[in-house]
Amino acid sequence: MKKPFLSPTSVVLALLAALGGLAWASHAAAGAPSLTSIFQVEGMTCGGCEAGVKLAVKRLDGVVSVEASYEEKRATVVYDGTKVTPQAILKAIEKLGYSARLVETKKASGTRSSGRFAALHSCC
Repeated sequence: MKKPFLSPTSVVLALLAALGGLAWASHAAAGAPSLTSIFQVEGMTCGGCEAGVKLAVKRLDGVVSVEASYEEKRATVVYDGTKVTPQAILKAIEKLGYSARLVETKKASGTRSSGRFAALHSCC
């Protein structure tokens, strides 16, 4: 049985095609709209509450990172806006028994789109 012969040129072309596909995929992922939303969360009383909020929200597909503070009554979530919505994040927080509302959403470029509770945004 004869083994197929691969020329060095065909191997290089195959590798370049594969790498080009990987580069395109990483470029497409990098172009995904990254948003940061800040939520006011009422009812958290300790670090365990913070951890619960972080865990519940982080489980949502598209969430990149979550920070929560019971002292500031806030949760800050960075996420892919094509995969998850602020409403889904609110639902995950409220499912834990806390009341939550959207304070503001920022695009990755730093531009701001304010929700109806934007007046609650603090200076810091």
